[in-house]
Amino acid sequence: MSLRDYPELWRLARARGRSEEDYRRFQAFQAGLIIRHLERHGVLLGGRRLLDLGSGFGGYSRAFAGRGASVVSLDLVQPAGLLSPTVKPVRGSALDLPFRGESFDIVFCASLIEHVASPGRLLEEVERVLAPDGFAYVSFPPYWSPVGGHEFSPFHYLGERLAIRLARRRAAPPEWVHRVQDRPAGPRSFESLYRGWGLYRMTIRRMRRLLSATRWERLDLSTRYLPVSFVRWPLLGELLTWHAQFLLRKRA
Repeated sequence: MSLRDYPELWRLARARGRSEEDYRRFQAFQAGLIIRHLERHGVLLGGRRLLDLGSGFGGYSRAFAGRGASVVSLDLVQPAGLLSPTVKPVRGSALDLPFRGESFDIVFCASLIEHVASPGRLLEEVERVLAPDGFAYVSFPPYWSPVGGHEFSPFHYLGERLAIRLARRRAAPPEWVHRVQDRPAGPRSFESLYRGWGLYRMTIRRMRRLLSATRWERLDLSTRYLPVSFVRWPLLGELLTWHAQFLLRKRA
C-alpha cells in the first residue's frame, strides 16, 4: 500500500455509512489493495473460481469479478443490487457450505471468523471446498486490539455487560444497515449481536493454534495495509495489530 492510498481509504471509510453503495465502494477499494497483496505472493484471480465467504454488502465480490474471477458470494443475508453476470449470490452458513469438495481455487474470508462460535469448523469447511494447491485469505481484527470489539470498541476492554451498556449511548447505525443485515435491536450479549452470528474472542494466538492442527501451508502472516507489522509478536501483537491477515495454501 502506497502513501497516496491512505487518504482515499480514509475518505471512503468516513463515507461508508451514508448508503449501501457507499459501503460497497469502501469494500471495493480495499479489495484492490488486497488483490495487490495476493499478486505479490503469486495468487492471480483471472480465470479462478473464487468463494467470497461472508460477503456482506458485496463490494469485494464485485471487485474480484472485475479482475476476471468467477465469484460465488455467500452470506446468511444477501443484499439487493449485488447481481452481475460474474457474481452468483448464495444464502448459506459458513459452517455448512452448500458446495461440493474442491469446488474453488480461492476462498476469501475477511472479518468473518470472529463472528462464528466454531472457527475450527469454519477452517475445515474452507479446506474441504478448496481444490488441491488452492489459496485461502483469512483476516480479522484480533479481539484484544483497539478495534477488536467492533461496534463495542473500545468498551470491550471493560467486559461484555458494561460494553453493551456504554455502546448504546452512541448514535444508532443508519436504517439501511438494519434493513440489509437484519440486526436485532438492543442485543443482550455479544453472541446475540446479529441474527445467526455474534462476536467471539478470536485472537492471533488462537488462529495459529487452529492452523497447527491442519494441513495448511502458511504463506504470509501480516497486518493488513501497514508496512510495519507487530502481528508475530506474542501478546503485544494482539494489542497493536488492528487487522491480522493470513494467506494459506492447501497442500495437495
